[in-house]
Amino acid sequence: MKTYPFMNSPNAQTGKQRLEAKEWSEVRAELMQLKTKLNLSDDEFRMLSPYEDYQGIEEKIYQTFCTIDNGKKRPVWLWHCFKQEKYFTDFLPDAPECYLHKLIDPNESIWMGVFGMAKQQDKIWFYEGKILTIQKLLAELYFFDEFYFVSKKYQWLICINHHDTLIVTGGDMPQKLKALEQEMMNHST
Repeated sequence: MKTYPFMNSPNAQTGKQRLEAKEWSEVRAELMQLKTKLNLSDDEFRMLSPYEDYQGIEEKIYQTFCTIDNGKKRPVWLWHCFKQEKYFTDFLPDAPECYLHKLIDPNESIWMGVFGMAKQQDKIWFYEGKILTIQKLLAELYFFDEFYFVSKKYQWLICINHHDTLIVTGGDMPQKLKALEQEMMNHST
């Protein structure tokens, strides 16, 4: 059975509960509060500033990983339009974020995209960090809807969607997730 920290029932260790809905400005604020609480430096985790090319990053992600019909609005959820080989699972024993360090090199600095709304428009808020630090933050969040983890070389993209499904595309990520899923299935038997 999956264990989801704080999801709809009190966590035995902390008594915290993930909310079913939250304003995205609150999620962003919560991430920054957790960064302070966990005493993380900007080298470990940081939000991209408005002066960095976050729009260029987002555009490159769409170009590299998504198929979008001409004249159509970008999809709300990227995983609906992946153009490269993809693989997904929701059959892992624990919450999907618990396995990210098994897929992503812990020494690699990556982008994390938080899907949300800004001024009634879909937006991806970008952060930079390493996966072990990001996992610490995700373990403390009360609520999140959709996260993207992206190689800064645009080699792969990992998504945890609002269904708690782990979805991967690009490079050897589909094979890595298949192997991880098989490993978890072998341990459970």
